[in-house]
Amino acid sequence: MNGTDQWYYLDGSETRGPVASAQIAQLVKGGSLSASTQVAQAGWQTWTPASSALAHLLNAPAQGAAPGVAPAAVPSAYAIKVQCISGPDTGKAYMIGAGEVSLGRVSGIGAYDPGIAENHVVLSWQNNVLFFRAFPGARVRVAGVDVTQGTLSNGQQFQIGQSVWQVGSAPVDLGSLVGSLGDRLRKLSGGDKLEGFNLSVMFSEVFKGRKQGEIDEYFVVGSDRTTPAIDDVQTGWPRPWFFMRVLLFLLIGYAGLYYGFQTFSNEKLIPGIMMIGALVIPLATVFFFFEMNTPRNVSFAKVLMLVCLGGIASLFLALTGFEVSNLDWMGASSAGIVEEIGKLLAVVLVVRQIKYKYILNGILFGAAIGGGFAAFESAGYAFDAFLISSRIGFLKELQAHQMKPIVDALSNGDAKTFFNILYNAMGQAWFSSGAAAMFDSIQTRALLAPFGHIVWTAISAGAMWRVKRDQPFKIGMLFDPSFLRTLLIPMCLHAIWNSNLIAEGVLGTLERVGLGVVGYFVAFSLVQQGLRQVRTEQLEHTRSTFKQSQEILTTSGRFQTRIQ
Repeated sequence: MNGTDQWYYLDGSETRGPVASAQIAQLVKGGSLSASTQVAQAGWQTWTPASSALAHLLNAPAQGAAPGVAPAAVPSAYAIKVQCISGPDTGKAYMIGAGEVSLGRVSGIGAYDPGIAENHVVLSWQNNVLFFRAFPGARVRVAGVDVTQGTLSNGQQFQIGQSVWQVGSAPVDLGSLVGSLGDRLRKLSGGDKLEGFNLSVMFSEVFKGRKQGEIDEYFVVGSDRTTPAIDDVQTGWPRPWFFMRVLLFLLIGYAGLYYGFQTFSNEKLIPGIMMIGALVIPLATVFFFFEMNTPRNVSFAKVLMLVCLGGIASLFLALTGFEVSNLDWMGASSAGIVEEIGKLLAVVLVVRQIKYKYILNGILFGAAIGGGFAAFESAGYAFDAFLISSRIGFLKELQAHQMKPIVDALSNGDAKTFFNILYNAMGQAWFSSGAAAMFDSIQTRALLAPFGHIVWTAISAGAMWRVKRDQPFKIGMLFDPSFLRTLLIPMCLHAIWNSNLIAEGVLGTLERVGLGVVGYFVAFSLVQQGLRQVRTEQLEHTRSTFKQSQEILTTSGRFQTRIQ
């Protein structure tokens, strides 16, 4: 290693080096380091990915390889687009890859077409040919002939029920498509490209054993004495772990209440089941974002306050928004505008201290208030499902078994028997129809909770803190172009989530999870930007400290040489 070939690299939150550039390239090629590892040559003021700074070494052929032979490229995944061009499902489109895909009512088509079955036809794209196979009793019309299986070529049309579909003219590279969508989302949100991000590494410490003292100290943060100095803040991707303990603990509590209700049929357990069931996954997800806040300048008590008070405030603001807005024409999709604005205003109202200046702080505040909103809303939906299903079950119970005894009791003037019959019928409805609907609502919304309100509000609040930083909040910040562009993303995701574009059943759940993945992609790009913000502040602090030390030593006569 000569005097100029001195390099440093980031290993998690640790800075390693100096080492020769060839050594870093060797570590990357060997898999010990990622190509996105941040590196800097001695004297550089910023970090750069190794894939860019050392491209001349990383792209060179390995020693002993044949000249001119490049490493084998990873094969791309291709798919073909099929789109409905006429009929009841006009405009709907699907990407068909090598794996078989079932089209029918289960996939969201044929709602207004009696000629389409629940599962109508299976499609797959292999070797530049679209293969199809109809389910028993179903038919596909190709060139005016009803067939049950066959192949379709690029640009060819086929008919399912009353709708005509067309195969795309050329396959699509899914890798480049996903990359293009990611670039557009980053450009819209103003976030950073993910560097060094790896899900398996991020969750590698989830089940690692911890001592009780370590767990206790983990939450002693956020005060003037417990907030780490800027030089000690981690700037690599954090590895959260405590959120899983919260999830398991609350799941055990919910399971205990569920078992008690099923065993003892005690209606007094119902409120606890609703609240704990609605809180399990939202609270665990909030803890995940708490651990992502690497500056560690927000206390655990502050987060719980935001979940409770912020959740209530956001619900109130959202309900007020529905009353004063005139968006009924949008149907359920209007929540994408009203509720996202309400939650964001709650963040701004509840968190006003200028000491919380980091983008990561805003992301945490948004996740906490979104988590509270999601928990309270889910509890309300569970209660609503319980009441409605109980009433329907009560009426069915009376109609099926209790009408004659009721008539007899009324005829005999036996009020006690009459009320006992009604009470027993209501009890049976509670513990059959009402309880089943309640549990279904709780569990469905719990599974989807991380992909909705929590990540949506994390995105909008993170974008707001990117504008606000260490300044007091001003109304004009709400009209900052970069903030408004980012706010459009959770609004659109929320509106699509609530729209009739989403199918019912399992497919609808998968579509909502897909929307959630998009949301987390944007949220993590903001996290990346937040980590860079911390890293920049660390460098500025280091320069400032060095300059002060230089001035002191020079003035005292102990350091008289000039620094070039």
